Amino acid sequence: MTISEKGLPNSWTSGSLWDMTGRVQVITFIGAGGKTTSLRTLTREIDSAGHGVIATTTTKVFPEELMKGWENPNPPLSEQEGTCFWYAKVEEKSGKWIGPPVNAVDAAIASMSKRVRAVPDLHWVIEGDGAKGLKLKCWEAHEPQIPLRSDCVVLVLDGGLWGRVLQAKQVHRPAGCLDLLGQVWNAEQAWRYFFKSPVFFPQYRQISWVILLNIHGENLENEDSVDPLRDLKHWWAENHREVKDLELRPNHLRIAAGDAKEGKLQWFDLW
Repeated sequence: MTISEKGLPNSWTSGSLWDMTGRVQVITFIGAGGKTTSLRTLTREIDSAGHGVIATTTTKVFPEELMKGWENPNPPLSEQEGTCFWYAKVEEKSGKWIGPPVNAVDAAIASMSKRVRAVPDLHWVIEGDGAKGLKLKCWEAHEPQIPLRSDCVVLVLDGGLWGRVLQAKQVHRPAGCLDLLGQVWNAEQAWRYFFKSPVFFPQYRQISWVILLNIHGENLENEDSVDPLRDLKHWWAENHREVKDLELRPNHLRIAAGDAKEGKLQWFDLW
């Protein structure tokens, strides 16, 4: 089931991180400024609901202390209970967990999907990007590493950038965003960033997307905290007819804001 089947177009909705993704089975996070936090929060939420979770990465991450690790080139058994983090090996220099290749993740998802009657409640939560703890991510040609069997991909960025001048030291791969550096981060700049992001890459058009502004510690009951969402929606309403290449837009796009750690979010659907 796609996210768009879960809500009405252009409606405002509040809920948890899993609600935001539409409670689909395969969810991938990319970007910066809260990606790993989102993975942990979502995994914990799904696990608390009594569902099995395989978390993994198609890049490399620091060891997950709160999850049972599965170090193996092959995926965990589909009958596993609870939550585990699948990685292929440990990087000797950094100690990071190196994930399996993206095609191996896709193959594992496909294989387990064939046995869906045996594991109807198994979910996948995947980190498909590296960002070195920075607030915004731009991409080189080999990035990101998104499994094509993802039902939903979430592009994360630090909502604390809003209204401030974007600096190179805040961006991973700043060479890909030179036109944004030194500019005040607002709706216009954000949409320029989104149009160049994987959200609009043709190879991911069949996937449902969420753009998440991770606003640390904000209470979304405070009306002021959703101003970025309103600004983004207003810019789209005023300018989308003039945007070229809209035929490359993804199957579905949701814009969300809130605290990924607390899992309290608000969102609307553009289509």
